[in-house]
Amino acid sequence: MNLEHIYTSTFPELALPAEPEVPAATTGHWINKDLAVELGLDAAWLASADGLRWLTGADEMTVALAYSGHQFGHLSPILGDGRAHLLGEVTTSEKRVDIHLKGSGLTPFSRPGSDGKAPLSAVWREAVIGEALHALGVPTSRALAVLQTGETVRRRSPLPEPAGILVRVADSHLRVGTFQYAHMNMGSDQRIELAGYALSRHYPQVNPGDNPALTLLQLVAERQAQLVAQWMGLGFVHGVLNTDNVSISGQAIDFGPCAFIDGFSHEAVYSSIDRGGRYAYRNQPGITQWNLARFAESLLDLIDSADPNRAVHLATDVLAHFEEIYQDARTRIFAAKLGVTVEDAAGASSERLVAFIDRTLDLLNEYTLDFTGFFRMLTDAPDQLVELLPASEVMEDWLADLAALRQDTGTAPDRAEGLMQTANPVYIPRNLHLEAALRAAEGGDTVPILRLLDAVRQPFTRRPDLEDLETAPARSRFFTSFCGT
Repeated sequence: MNLEHIYTSTFPELALPAEPEVPAATTGHWINKDLAVELGLDAAWLASADGLRWLTGADEMTVALAYSGHQFGHLSPILGDGRAHLLGEVTTSEKRVDIHLKGSGLTPFSRPGSDGKAPLSAVWREAVIGEALHALGVPTSRALAVLQTGETVRRRSPLPEPAGILVRVADSHLRVGTFQYAHMNMGSDQRIELAGYALSRHYPQVNPGDNPALTLLQLVAERQAQLVAQWMGLGFVHGVLNTDNVSISGQAIDFGPCAFIDGFSHEAVYSSIDRGGRYAYRNQPGITQWNLARFAESLLDLIDSADPNRAVHLATDVLAHFEEIYQDARTRIFAAKLGVTVEDAAGASSERLVAFIDRTLDLLNEYTLDFTGFFRMLTDAPDQLVELLPASEVMEDWLADLAALRQDTGTAPDRAEGLMQTANPVYIPRNLHLEAALRAAEGGDTVPILRLLDAVRQPFTRRPDLEDLETAPARSRFFTSFCGT
């Protein structure tokens, strides 16, 4: 399949020529056959020598993408792809997607001292998390292939570990940081064209009207509100929600030091570099709204060039609406997890539902209950929940109030079960299981990682041969993840 380069040719200021560093010893460690089929690619061919050349951009005009970003609240005017290369775009029957390398060597944006490479374990982590999120219905970038380069890098310790390259597929790599960079380095006509490009690529069904920049802000805010609500409903912590990691398409992207919560805590943080808890579980909605405010700032003069105060007013209204969209999405997601319909819930019942969701999370937080395990037990064996707490009457009261809420909202038992069966997974990439599989893959044994992949790709289907993957190993609450840079 031929790769196209429409973004690169349309916005050369945002895509600098850069050639990947792909050692001759590079091999395909894993090919995502399911994704290959979706893209109209032959998985067997991708595993061949010619396929490997295509996957690594050997015959393409590759580029490193330019963008800025607020990292932990501080603006870095120039970030860009410091260890990544855009190969080009593929058009499917449904949309256009990017093919992108990560861990593929130095670029003009590489920081001093960087080698531009990535550990094989970090590459595999992103591949597994992406497939898990996809199977759980979350918009996300995905791995088309995991490559092993034959090199070694040093990241987690002084000891060398195998290096790898992620071949990533995303709806695009347009970020909030892309528009921040454009705001500082491009003219208004070019930026209007960039906003139009983003709208036509990601929101083709929407009429941009006479204010495309404002329309884009509204649509991105809506998708980000829905995305972060899905994360919250799965106990997923992205890890590094900098503005350069917020996608205009509404996909999850660049989730390096991420994790699914085992023992629940509102303050759950897994990234080794987030020492202040800026991107903790509880903070993800607020941080996303903050990132969207930075996005709005980069568009203000396009929203209304003649009246800055009006531009601020219009953008502020959009950002205020984010909270409403997020809360509605969160309520619907957790209602399904609790087996409660929201179609018939109105007024006082709706307020009771929101309060009950908050009460449930506070209960999980107080007793550090397993997030995924709790909701799946509620689905399959609710009577066993009383055994989770030292004082059974606490859970008995909670179950009684849940039953009353279902009755008040007209939720029949079979309807409740149906909602929970499709909202509460059996399998997630539990942190220590994933870590053990990553260590095995580093040593050349891919059986554990492929077994875990098989489980999380069918997250709602319990299988007797995967029982050990249903629960968290001991000491999982001490888990820390690393970004791999």
